[in-house]
Amino acid sequence: MRSLVTGADGFVGQWLVRELLTHGDDVTGVTRGDHTRLTTLPVEMATQVRWASAELLEPETLRAAVKESKPDAVYHLAAQASVAASLRDPVGTVETNVIGTANVLEACRSDAPDALVVAVGSAEIYGAVEPGELPLRESAQLRPNNPYAGSKAAAEMLALQYAQTGWVRVIATRSFNHTGPGQNPSFAAAGFAKQCADIARDRQAPVLAHGNLSAQRDFLDVRDVVAAYRLLAARGSSGTVYNVCSGHAVSMREIVEELTRLAGRPIELRQDPGRMRPVDTPVVVGDPALLQSTTQWQPAIPLLRTLRDLYEYFLKEDG
Repeated sequence: MRSLVTGADGFVGQWLVRELLTHGDDVTGVTRGDHTRLTTLPVEMATQVRWASAELLEPETLRAAVKESKPDAVYHLAAQASVAASLRDPVGTVETNVIGTANVLEACRSDAPDALVVAVGSAEIYGAVEPGELPLRESAQLRPNNPYAGSKAAAEMLALQYAQTGWVRVIATRSFNHTGPGQNPSFAAAGFAKQCADIARDRQAPVLAHGNLSAQRDFLDVRDVVAAYRLLAARGSSGTVYNVCSGHAVSMREIVEELTRLAGRPIELRQDPGRMRPVDTPVVVGDPALLQSTTQWQPAIPLLRTLRDLYEYFLKEDG
């Protein structure tokens, strides 16, 4: 299969490229500029990728990448993925996530009309969840409560409209929290892991800054997530939304406790007001039943292994 991945040099993108290559796909990786930021994709795999430079807000560059690669499947990962950044720049977030998605869809409509687009979205769009709605199914009401979530909800609706109109075949995901080696420490679990690794290497005082540790979230390993994306491209139904989640919630405090245990040092926990969200949902957990019945996917990597691998990634990191 010929696959095109936007955001191929990002955290999830590199793991998806690895997954696709491992299963024999011919992969085109779309990045902004060159692809010198690779952290988890081995060099021997990177050389197997056809790299293309494109900008989400420059439609002609996307069309060129799609026209050249003639993909059977397009995995649209490129996005502004930070809630905090969306609060600082809501307009830029909407431009990247909504207009950027429209440009990807238009490129496919024009130059790869038979391709299937996997529009990777976020469970953030569920927003202010009521306890009685848990675990969240795809039919749950959407109440996005930050600009990032709003932009991803709009992007999903737009993508599904393309499918309903018959312009492009589209599968949309609502991906819950996922982490693993290579994640940016601006995200909670990775940030905790980096702090613990820095403390263990005497690069930081034994104080871990944190936000709301009582929040409970549904976490997956990034390697299980990209396996789900590949299976959805092969077996999913166009015009359908799929939760990508574990079905189990874990508190941020439990994650911190496991990471501090790995560090093997007494560590003081200190709340940082700057890490607190203006609006935070207490518990978010999804129902993966539709994904599982459609693809027979099951998560293979337990959270404790994910956290250990994440911690060891930062422990080995230079700088």
